[in-house]
Amino acid sequence: MTQKVRIGTEEMDSEEINRRFPGLRLKVPCSAKCGVSGEDGFSISTSICHIFQNLSRWNCVLGHVGLQLRELRGPGKLSLVRVAYRGQGGCMLQERSHHARILIRVLLVQHRCVESLHVDDALVEGSGLGEFRECVVSTFRENTSLRTLILGSLFSEYRSIREELFEAIATMTNLCELAVLGSAAGPLVVLDAVCKILVDTTCLATLTIPRLVYDDGSATRLIAALQRNNTVQNLSLHVSVMHSYMQNGIPRFSHFLANSTQLASLSVEGADTDPVSTFQHIKCIVAPFRIRGNLQKLRLTGFLLGAHCACLFAALVYGKKVCLKSLDIGGCRWRPKSRLQRTRDAEPSEDEQLGRPTIAHRSCRWIQAFDPTTRVQLSFMALSFEGLEPEDLRLLLKAALSVEPLKTISLRGVPLDKLKTVCRAIRETGMSGRVSIEGTYLIDSSGLYDLVDYPEALSKVAVRFFPEQTPRAFENAVRLACCWHRVTILTLSLAQSILLNGYTFRALCKCLNTNNSLRALSLNGCDDPDLSRSPRLAGHPYSLLLDMIFKNTTIQALRLNGLRMGREDLRFFVAGVVASKSLCELAFVSCDPAENDMFLKLLAPIFHRNQTISYVRLLESTDCARDDWLVIENVIGRNMGLLTCASHYFVGKDYSPRCDAALAVVFGTNALMKRVEELVNDDETTNHFRRSCGV
Repeated sequence: MTQKVRIGTEEMDSEEINRRFPGLRLKVPCSAKCGVSGEDGFSISTSICHIFQNLSRWNCVLGHVGLQLRELRGPGKLSLVRVAYRGQGGCMLQERSHHARILIRVLLVQHRCVESLHVDDALVEGSGLGEFRECVVSTFRENTSLRTLILGSLFSEYRSIREELFEAIATMTNLCELAVLGSAAGPLVVLDAVCKILVDTTCLATLTIPRLVYDDGSATRLIAALQRNNTVQNLSLHVSVMHSYMQNGIPRFSHFLANSTQLASLSVEGADTDPVSTFQHIKCIVAPFRIRGNLQKLRLTGFLLGAHCACLFAALVYGKKVCLKSLDIGGCRWRPKSRLQRTRDAEPSEDEQLGRPTIAHRSCRWIQAFDPTTRVQLSFMALSFEGLEPEDLRLLLKAALSVEPLKTISLRGVPLDKLKTVCRAIRETGMSGRVSIEGTYLIDSSGLYDLVDYPEALSKVAVRFFPEQTPRAFENAVRLACCWHRVTILTLSLAQSILLNGYTFRALCKCLNTNNSLRALSLNGCDDPDLSRSPRLAGHPYSLLLDMIFKNTTIQALRLNGLRMGREDLRFFVAGVVASKSLCELAFVSCDPAENDMFLKLLAPIFHRNQTISYVRLLESTDCARDDWLVIENVIGRNMGLLTCASHYFVGKDYSPRCDAALAVVFGTNALMKRVEELVNDDETTNHFRRSCGV
């Protein structure tokens, strides 16, 4: 009699297992083996798990709960990531999602090669309480190999199981990274889990809980757990954590920051409060690091800042014990005029009392905080222009000019009508090579002509054709954007009149073909234009526009939205996508629902020939395309694995034959260079954290 094995809520013999999960070898444990390479102690895969032999079959089942296995963290290391969830109701889906949860249990209990998991409500749908306890809750309790857990939900609609789920998560002291992305007043059970992990862990390095809101009691509990923890290096949370005070009136969180020896990166999501409260929050965040001096990165978002906040930032950057390298306040706005009330800590200046701009006057205290004799380590700063005037920026840049390590200032939120003045201020202060203006601008030819003396002003441009425009005016705008401003991201809104005008259309094609700075191109249709009526390439049945786009090998991301293609153009487009070695991302949504399905049906059988595209967004109008979607997802997963292995070989982290073979496949492609850059940046961050911990 065949011995039965209990998996989840069921006992199955080998025959039943093979019937339900053909070829997956569920009873075979993880076969991955790891070694150690180099002085940094990074583990590398010396052999990979047998899962890789049938990865597509595993993903076919896992897709029923919106999950896929991806080789992202390193060669041989798997992540269960969220993908588009396309399930529909009914008994069939319930059975399939049940099978997916069985696989999740097998993966997390038996396979140490699975290191990362991202889950949300889709994991719960269709399960009963008993099944969820057996397949998910008990799985989390038994897992010892997961390094990253991302919860995209607080499971608010499933309160009957939420308590048990988070109690199980609280036992996962093996996690190096925990992210809870739900937004709400922090449920008690979630807070309990986070606090227990903080106290019990020996390896949690990153805690991300940016939208959990706290009252006095919950903030006090969280801070107490943080004070008992000595592993967290990266922390992201909500400003409401400041709403817990010691008897002397100092926020407990500020006291924690002043005494933390390992914290190197802090991100705080703020709220639009009154000026005095905002100032006090910023002060309590910034001031401790002038004492401790160990913070490397500070990111603040959602705050409405005033002059005295700027003074605090300047004092932080120029503090004698400070080693801050990155200051990101690009997600904050500035008060156009200060309305700070007189307080002991934040007294308004005479200029502010007279209603002058917040930081424009040269006698403003924040400017005085800049000390050119202090050795500063700041190398990156992100800043929003919203609420400022060009003169404010001019003063800031003059002060920053003396900060030699500060190589990049990312300037966001500059309105189009002030762009020219801002560019002039950047030039006049000698900061042109160090300031990057972010943001996408909807602009026409007159606006581009107005900025003709400032080609550096625009890197992300959207050009739209309006009915009152002539095709020639549209062509001039595109030509200026591509040939003069050298944009990297371009969005064009195309009407039928543009596609039918031979001269304009050919000029447009030439611009798109010859712009070697272009990295992302989006073509959006206005009123359902038909590309099949545009001029053809000589002797061929397809559009000249598509041919020119594919010949520009600098384009990494291509998005077509709201265009009608026609059969010949659609076939050529699919062939071009598959053959491309330069594209990394693709999005296609036709204004004709039938074309969306046809595109998917044409792409799926041959997409395996492409080895660089790792992101695809398509829209199919019927559920019958699910099998084709699985093919697309499998190829994306394979391509991600190739890029992961190749990039690790490229930077010298893994010289295994498998990584060597992957490099031979994708060598010289945009996708590889992009992945290498990401890997190098991650390594720089990791190495800093290791040094800060004395490892």
